Amino acid sequence: MRSRGRRRSSSLKVVLLLIVLAVGYWFAPWVKSFYQFDVQGLVDNSELKNVQFKSDVKEIFGKKTGIKAYFLEDKENPIISVSFVFRGAGYASDNADEQGIANMAAELIGEGAGKYSAAELKEELETRAIKIAFSANKDDFSGSLLTTKDNLTRAVELFNLMLTEPRFEKDGIIRVKMQMLNALRQQNENPNQALLLEFNKELYGSHPYARNPLGRKADIEGINAIKLRNFVKNKLTVKNLSVGIAGDVDEDEAAHLLDKMFGRLPEKGVFDFVRNADLKFDGRKRVVERIIGQNITLKATKGVERTNEDFYPLYVANYILGGAGLTSRLSQIIREQKGLTYGVYSYLQLDDKAPLIVVGFSATKDKFAEADKLFEEQWREFGKNGITQEELDKAKKYLTASNNLRFVSIKNISVMLTAMQKYNLGLDFLQKRNEYINQISLEKVNQVIKKYFVPQMISVEIGSF
Repeated sequence: MRSRGRRRSSSLKVVLLLIVLAVGYWFAPWVKSFYQFDVQGLVDNSELKNVQFKSDVKEIFGKKTGIKAYFLEDKENPIISVSFVFRGAGYASDNADEQGIANMAAELIGEGAGKYSAAELKEELETRAIKIAFSANKDDFSGSLLTTKDNLTRAVELFNLMLTEPRFEKDGIIRVKMQMLNALRQQNENPNQALLLEFNKELYGSHPYARNPLGRKADIEGINAIKLRNFVKNKLTVKNLSVGIAGDVDEDEAAHLLDKMFGRLPEKGVFDFVRNADLKFDGRKRVVERIIGQNITLKATKGVERTNEDFYPLYVANYILGGAGLTSRLSQIIREQKGLTYGVYSYLQLDDKAPLIVVGFSATKDKFAEADKLFEEQWREFGKNGITQEELDKAKKYLTASNNLRFVSIKNISVMLTAMQKYNLGLDFLQKRNEYINQISLEKVNQVIKKYFVPQMISVEIGSF
């Protein structure tokens, strides 16, 4: 365990550099010269490239409650990280007349609890270097606790108060409402946010995924402390909870930790069921005229669930087409060779009710039509002819080597443990993940490419045309 801890530390600079480069690549054209670093080389030279994950993940249960968690013991540093997900409690399941409440609850649940005001609780957490965070996405309400071993007892006590006795103080509600309403007003001033909203409307129609993540003005204004407490009571329950624990606790301590953190939660609650989205990929395109610096677009077609047998071949295929940064096919041809865009990318969007393959790029008005035509040509060529053995070998090498960089922090590991439980990936996933990549054949990848990389995409464009 100690040698792996040193590897985490030595690789931290690599991870930070990769993040800086990626952010700069997509959003700041002036970093082009800075991006000449060989990212593939950085990963190839990492100390972690040949490391195999040896530690065993265990399935544990609370001593009194029976609450389940995936657990990994690591005593290299006196740090404990707990990550958790309340499945199905994201903003898509907000009550129809309370859109925005999941995100508001995530903002406010940690501000004041039990006998502690928001200011007192903040001071206590900062003094003890305890980090507790909450967030909500389409599908889930999630969060994390990160603390040192010395402060674990106090951290758990405060966390339990947040979940079970949130104060939802009037001043805090007013402040967060103002922030959300202000963000709502400013959304259309941000071209990328405006594009995402239009894209979701066109893609999802009447499905809850089409909702504005911030909610609706009237609903936000109507949210109060009673509604927030009902949200916590009905949505944050044992029944829909997945937990990952990693760090400096043994198995027995971790089991008691589950009871102390989540033992006072209700067993089950009341949910608005979110159906699978019935999406029609028929090649339709929506164009929104707007004067902005560059025309931007998002495109999507059908993807797969995380546990689908096609997931790993599709994951590799997407990496080669548009997920590999500067070395991807799309980037090499549209950006590097033709100079039509500063950034083109693709990714797998693993939403529970509508998994997708998503593509996006931007270009100046005079170059956008050419970039769009070239993208469509490359997409069709990729879907028809697939990839080569050389491309597959390079992708496997990168995806297996870079996977080990995810182990640089205890928090990353606890997040992975939570995902493993949510998606039922198995206790041996950390050991087997690279095997899943390496066993993919060229024939299988190209079969999957023909199946999913089809011309019938949904496309939304914003700009001057």
